[in-house]
Amino acid sequence: MTVEKHKVNIAVVEDNGMARTNLRNHLLEMDFEGVHCFTHGRELRRDLKRRRYDLVLMDFHLGDNKNGVEVIQDLQKEGLLKYSTCLVFITSDRLPMIIGQIVDIHPDDLVIKPYTIKTLGRTIFNALNINRTLRPVLRNMDEGDFEEALHQLDIIEEKELLPKSRTNLTKLRARLLLKLKRFSEASELYKSVLEQSDKVIWAKWGLIHAQYLAGETDISESMLQDMLGAHLTNDKACEWLARIAIGKKQYSRAEEYMEQIKEGALSLAAAKLKAYLYQIQDKMDEAISLLERRREASRHVREKFAELSLELARCYLSLAESRAMNERDKPLQVARFLIGSAGRRFVDDNLELKRHYMNILAAILEGNLERAHELLQKEEMTDLQEADVSTMSDAIRAWLGVGDEKKAAQILFDCEEKLQHIEDLTEKTMSSMMINKSEESLGARRPRALKFNKEGLSLHGAQRFDEAVDYFYQAYILFPKESAFGLNLLQSMVEARIARHKNIRTLRLYNELGARDLSEGNRQRLQDISVKIEQDRDAYVDADAPPADEFGEVR
Repeated sequence: MTVEKHKVNIAVVEDNGMARTNLRNHLLEMDFEGVHCFTHGRELRRDLKRRRYDLVLMDFHLGDNKNGVEVIQDLQKEGLLKYSTCLVFITSDRLPMIIGQIVDIHPDDLVIKPYTIKTLGRTIFNALNINRTLRPVLRNMDEGDFEEALHQLDIIEEKELLPKSRTNLTKLRARLLLKLKRFSEASELYKSVLEQSDKVIWAKWGLIHAQYLAGETDISESMLQDMLGAHLTNDKACEWLARIAIGKKQYSRAEEYMEQIKEGALSLAAAKLKAYLYQIQDKMDEAISLLERRREASRHVREKFAELSLELARCYLSLAESRAMNERDKPLQVARFLIGSAGRRFVDDNLELKRHYMNILAAILEGNLERAHELLQKEEMTDLQEADVSTMSDAIRAWLGVGDEKKAAQILFDCEEKLQHIEDLTEKTMSSMMINKSEESLGARRPRALKFNKEGLSLHGAQRFDEAVDYFYQAYILFPKESAFGLNLLQSMVEARIARHKNIRTLRLYNELGARDLSEGNRQRLQDISVKIEQDRDAYVDADAPPADEFGEVR
């Protein structure tokens, strides 16, 4: 399959001006036309919001900015970089630790500097050709349809369209099996690779990952113990073992593993995790000390400096929260200084949102609820779509602090949804811990659901159906197994004549409840609701939903 060069949009990310110009000229000499250059990840991020790229050429070292791997992780987290985007890394660094970081984010290929134009061209054309052949798989992955993606991969392999890319296809198949939670099949695939050679590192880590996700943590732990002490695998093994220990709530053991990683070798996510481990063990001084050192070491990397400033500010806010009102001045003063220092350099929208919520938390801890309310009313405070879990956790505390439990509960639900899509396992572990803490702050699910349901019934009785819908929605998402909550939500949606509320569609909810084993009373109630739907069915057809037959059953 031939690459149509004039149709290929390429993004080049390279901080060195001369290297960037040379790379652009090489690409133009290869007859590529759509070449766009950026000096760091923030520029690319802004551009990706309005333009799609077929290929990203990413340098690893980006000067006083986040490195290329961190940039790609951020873009993937925000959904700005799709599976179907071809990714080629360029680096002059041959250290196994650096190469390992790059390989972990599944690039299509890697070019080591110094390179020749011939080597660069061959790598790019090969990566683009493989990407184009795999397009049916990758586009389904973009849509989240991993089942169909696997089916398309079967077709490509059966037709032997990529006979020289067996390793790439095996890796992709294993990733899809993990996405589909077919862990035993993924494990067998990795084992088959290791049977041919037990030195294939990516297959070893893949097998550990598959066993871990399958709940076979003892097997993963045993494999990881064998990797401790080795120069190439020790740090990553320690991070894995720490995550497993956290899953078992063995926090002191997790801390011991994290201590075995040299502080300078900690990724930003790992440093945050280590600091959070200290905090949940009431070792706030150690957490603050670690973050202060990491912040100082990152002073020349503006994004990291800002993120670590805010992480440190969060510690001081927690410290203030643990003290009596008349003893909070000093930690709050330090927190405000750190929040301000994060804004003295350029920061992106997500960090700006973090700063806003931290200032709100500071106002609440000062007892200035009027100021907190005023800040929360700003339009940007409700848009948390691109926010990370730590920001959303701050938002939960903020809305709880001003007494809006319903808003806090909705954000918590969104947090749990977001958790499912986090790729970085260390970040996922820390996010899970933060969500658990938020759960504790809000209380057990069923009592909260009952409370929201009671509010909804009161509004429904007053025929304020639009308002009742949101309370019944909160009850339903908290405790979906309770059919009464679903029926209350469905009835209110029908009486309010709405086709959709947030991610719940009226006709889909009807189908879902109809498939349940309902009591006689609830079955009769559902039948009564169905009569009302049929009387005005067009009002409940969601224009954004897939084609559907009676009562929303997808064709």
